[in-house]
Amino acid sequence: MRRPWISGVGLDVGIHQTTVSKIIDKVSREICSKKNQWVKFPATGAMFNRAKDEWAAHNTIPHVIGAIDCTHVKIIKPYVHGDEYINRKGVSTINVQATCNSREMFTSVNASWPGSVHDSRIWYNSPIYPIMYNNQKRVCLLGDSGYGVTPWMLTPFKDPITNIQKYFNRIHARERVIIAAAVLIC
Repeated sequence: MRRPWISGVGLDVGIHQTTVSKIIDKVSREICSKKNQWVKFPATGAMFNRAKDEWAAHNTIPHVIGAIDCTHVKIIKPYVHGDEYINRKGVSTINVQATCNSREMFTSVNASWPGSVHDSRIWYNSPIYPIMYNNQKRVCLLGDSGYGVTPWMLTPFKDPITNIQKYFNRIHARERVIIAAAVLIC
């Protein structure tokens, strides 16, 4: 696959395109080898409590350990099963689910689903779903309305009527924006 931007990077820093490709490959492999050290979802009571306390130090909604969202990453349409990668906007993508903590650090990333797959399906099939389902610490994530409400997933009220519901939705949006910020950093 031709990547003309690699030649541009090479020109900018004064090295050949082949060298740029090798550096990108080496750095990418090194990052991937460290993923389990850098991207960790809480899995023990102590980790849940630490994440919950960190969230509470900066936010309002109690018992939250992080926020969750999906984002579409544009790709070249694969030859095999290519139509599965076409999202609702007609663009070929991978639908990537991510969670982050109160410090905008990723705690999970799942990039194994084609763009046509709905966020809730990715969630119900993700490695972190059973962790949250079985958690005894009564902690939760903040998600958008596409995820559905469960004891471990707080979403905004669909049609808020009362002032309390409207207030909750404002606080929820303010606190959940952290995942959008984390994704934008990448």
